[in-house]
Amino acid sequence: MGPLAVVLLCLGIGLFMAEPLHGVAVQQQSPPTEQPIWAKRSTALDLSCTAHPPAITAPDHQSSVEVICSLHKDDDPTYVLRVITADHHLFDLPLEEGAHELLWAPNSKSFFVNGGESAYSGFFVSVYEMDSSTGVRKRTLTGAAQRDMVKSFPPCKAWNRDDDECARITREPQYNMSGLGWTEDSSAVYVFAEVPCSSSYGGIMCQVLGYELNVRSGRILKRLPAQQVKQEWAQFAAWDIRVPDPPKYGAAHVTW
Repeated sequence: MGPLAVVLLCLGIGLFMAEPLHGVAVQQQSPPTEQPIWAKRSTALDLSCTAHPPAITAPDHQSSVEVICSLHKDDDPTYVLRVITADHHLFDLPLEEGAHELLWAPNSKSFFVNGGESAYSGFFVSVYEMDSSTGVRKRTLTGAAQRDMVKSFPPCKAWNRDDDECARITREPQYNMSGLGWTEDSSAVYVFAEVPCSSSYGGIMCQVLGYELNVRSGRILKRLPAQQVKQEWAQFAAWDIRVPDPPKYGAAHVTW
């Protein structure tokens, strides 16, 4: 288990009495005092189902986002993101399971949402852009970064790998991706990418890269090794970024 996973697991134990931090636990009635997990400057989403949820206001104070909760008699609550634009249009958008925090872009025209499905895997970042003609558009910008992670840390060359699992990972990579911050011109997002800290990944588990990704295309503008990520992006991270040991490549199915 990597440093970030340890932080998340400890938070999960403290706040949710040993329940996983993400997924179901995050979607339960979390207190409004919840803190960011990934992006230090983000605001944690209020999932407490209060009658008047606090709005997360854009830097220009013209647009805002709030979480609207629908309570059901026998089921868990469901949530939507209510976006109110500068020209007073209102849009309700489905909120992904495990969503946790939101960070506006400096130009107040976009924001991203970070979340995760468990304490060590399924971390995602989704970008939302406001457009006067089309409303609010959701963008998943990490496709190129996912493919680059597979090339950088090939699953089927990892030491102590499972050949069937590594083939699946290569076809459908689901490395952890979390937004840390925005460029000053709001055109790109700093994304922290991590191989999940799971034994399923063998000798490449917990490996890290950083990507500066164009919001519109997902194109990789800059690629940072782990040490550079720590040096340049620690100011944006809500946890202490640590550099993992080098990856191990070699034999599969190691027995002890």
